[in-house]
Amino acid sequence: MTPIPAKADDRYDFNRLERAVTALADALAESRERVQALLHERDEHAQRIRTLEGELLEANQKRQDAGKSLEELIAQIDHLEGDLDGADR
Repeated sequence: MTPIPAKADDRYDFNRLERAVTALADALAESRERVQALLHERDEHAQRIRTLEGELLEANQKRQDAGKSLEELIAQIDHLEGDLDGADR
């Protein structure tokens, strides 16, 4: 914010005071707009994080399901190999 210059002979310059108050009000309005923009941005980021967390949970569940399927297939192969070994005897 730019300071409002004072006149040397004007101790009670109401025009200067009015300009200063107007400048402060404008700065406050700009600050409020920036705060609102930042809050909106924060909310968007929070939503993105929630979306990514959901995707991560889903991916982890798929990974676990795939691991279980692989374990079941390996168990079936072991069982079949055991049956084949028993049939060869």
